[in-house]
Amino acid sequence: MVRAATAPLWNSVREAWQVQVYPLGYVASHDGMRGLMTLGVVAAHVSSQTVPGAVLYIDLFFVASAYYITGLLLRDVDRHGRVAFRQFYARRFARIVPPLLLMLAAYLLFTWLLRPSFLPALGRVAIALTYVSNYWYVFDPKTIEDIGHTWTLSTEEQFYLLWPLTFALLVKRFGVSWRLVGAICAIAAAIWAWRVSLLLDGAEWRRLYTAFDTRADALMAGCAMAVVLRLVPPGAYLALDRLWPKLAWPLLIYWIAITFLFWPAYGPNLNYYYFGSMVCGVLPGILALTMLARSSGTICHRIFERQEAVFLGRIFYGVYLWHLPILNFLNDYGLSWQLRLLIGLPLSIVAATFSYALLERHFLRRRAVAQPLAARPVISGTDLGLTSRPRAGREVPPPLPVRRMLTSRS
Repeated sequence: MVRAATAPLWNSVREAWQVQVYPLGYVASHDGMRGLMTLGVVAAHVSSQTVPGAVLYIDLFFVASAYYITGLLLRDVDRHGRVAFRQFYARRFARIVPPLLLMLAAYLLFTWLLRPSFLPALGRVAIALTYVSNYWYVFDPKTIEDIGHTWTLSTEEQFYLLWPLTFALLVKRFGVSWRLVGAICAIAAAIWAWRVSLLLDGAEWRRLYTAFDTRADALMAGCAMAVVLRLVPPGAYLALDRLWPKLAWPLLIYWIAITFLFWPAYGPNLNYYYFGSMVCGVLPGILALTMLARSSGTICHRIFERQEAVFLGRIFYGVYLWHLPILNFLNDYGLSWQLRLLIGLPLSIVAATFSYALLERHFLRRRAVAQPLAARPVISGTDLGLTSRPRAGREVPPPLPVRRMLTSRS
């Protein structure tokens, strides 16, 4: 009886796992890397000393997110000669908003049932839904604390609003060319210079860490990466093709060392805002993403393409959404950080799995069929600077990076 009653639920979970949408071609190792690094962010929110270098994962997530978003915009330019703004924002809404609404509704429900301070929770939800958490956290971190991890969602939403129009103007001026790459890099350099000027003026770390105008250089780096990989397709430079597999072991050793050994456990110091973000997070992240896309069979592929890692990568947005409210509820009961991690991580994975299977996949399916099949030519990964090709009839939504807060109450 139990098996018969729960069969529809498990069939939904199985379908969510098997039927995916991959509009830009599929690189399984990218999913696996996102999944494992999301675990690192969750662990760091329980205790920053467990994964000291998890702050650099945020830079990598920003790079990956901007890379995929710019890939979608390049695809629009290829198909239509312009950016299809309406379709772009419809895709973003379908990917981002439904799971966020579900998490916030559950947060309000549990707050109403288990906590006396319901009205402040309503305020936090309003801040999250208006996507201003990143700047709210700068000026009033206590108010947004319970769901403070939504600052990364706000940063990326502001990027989604501004970048398509900016990209369209730059493409109109420069075309898809090396001059476009130079313009994007110039924007990144200007953002970095602005952050350094604020730092020299004595800005506190919150102003530098969460605000869009001080973190968007990582996003711009991902945008430039997408254009560069379009301009340098596989096979254009044989020396580069031979180089990528050789970077696997150095990159793996680097990420392990910087994550657990050489990064300060008390959080990023001022050098992170001067050059550490770009040198230690963004540039190695670009190399890692490119190596995974442009080669195969390396030690990194064998790790990141494990079924468990890929599964976590497919639900990483949900894991990120759910983990901090769950951890903070557990913290209210005075549990040790070990127990919070032992209980909170599985609960976050379960919540994210059901969210994806029962809610997100329906919106993603509608998004995929919104355009007639005849009007949707198959775009191969090679066309977008990748080496893998999409599986027929399967696509996946461009990821929204996890995104990523290392300043929770715990």
